[in-house]
Amino acid sequence: MNAFNIEINHNDQALTLTIIPKDDHFRIVYLEEILGILKKQGSDWILMKAEEIDAETLVTENKLTGSGHHISLGVAEINQISGAIENHLQ
Repeated sequence: MNAFNIEINHNDQALTLTIIPKDDHFRIVYLEEILGILKKQGSDWILMKAEEIDAETLVTENKLTGSGHHISLGVAEINQISGAIENHLQ
């Protein structure tokens, strides 16, 4: 499967993220830097913990949007991203 773009809402701002499918996970990329990695376990989507990801792969927690807001992948963002991935897989 090829990489694809999705749009999510983050702090009342639309962000375009690139989703890169890998063997057993999906990398979440913003402005060419990986924000996190999602894995599906059963019917649930799990955001991998920083300790589970190669330190060179993951960006720091201080990634900013174009308007200077910090990007955080909370429950709302994970739900939007996992829903978009599910829709893309259909």
